[in-house]
Formats: sequence, C-alpha cells, structure tokens
Amino acid sequence: MPMLGSADLRQAIQRALTQEAGTDADAKALAAAALRVYDTLAGQLALLIGEGGVRALTARSLHLVQRDFPWLADAQEPDPSEGPFAQVGFCLERQEPAVATEAAAAALATLGGLLATLVGETLTMRVLRAAWPSALPDEAQQEARNR
Repeated sequence: MPMLGSADLRQAIQRALTQEAGTDADAKALAAAALRVYDTLAGQLALLIGEGGVRALTARSLHLVQRDFPWLADAQEPDPSEGPFAQVGFCLERQEPAVATEAAAAALATLGGLLATLVGETLTMRVLRAAWPSALPDEAQQEARNR
C-alpha cells in the first residue's frame, strides 16, 4: 500500500471536502466540511497516537502550511476546550471557496505527511483510508470501480 504523492493526497482530500460540502459550497459550508473531515481523521489518529499526538501533529502541520497560507496564522492558538483545528474553520470562512479548499487540503495533506514520517507510509495509508474511504479507496475497491 504505497503512500500517495503529496499532490495526489491533496487531490484525494479535496475530493473528501467536496463530497462533504457539495460542489457549489460557499466558504462557510466548506469550512464546516473541513472541520468534519478533520474530525473524522482526528478520531482515527487518536486511536494510534492519542489526543496529545493529534494536537501536536495538527499544530505542526498548520505551522508548516502557513508559509503558503499566511492567514492561517490566526488559527495557531485555539481555545484549549476546542479541538486543535477549530480556529481553522473561522479562517477558512473568510476566504474564497477555492482558496479555502486548497488551504484545508494542504493542511490535511501535511498532517498525513507528518504522520507518515513518524509511523510509516503503510500505517498512514490505513489510517487515511479508514477516515476517508470514498476519497482514498484501497486497491481492491479501486479495481472494483474500474470494472
């Protein structure tokens, strides 16, 4: 089960966001969809690395993605009672839908890349597929679709 390339992973995450938000979603709907997509992944990640690990990887991925999306800096200090991605939704709501989609996909793909560095590509792909099965089908599902 090889890891998708960064661009492929971003495209898969964009599919997950579009499936969750709909094709003509405005920025507010997209932000809500991004939070749901993140929460699904965070639930899978917590089983593997715990809540503290999820918070740490999320914070690091947001820090790295800020280079391309500096307005995400506003999301760096979420309320501790909220999840680590909570303030990202607020930032996404204030962007054009295409930019919000790109930023959310970049943050989530970076999170996946960090996880792969820590636990390996095979385990990371299992976690990502468990979180987003329709966006990242496994080889057997992909073969069945192509028939």
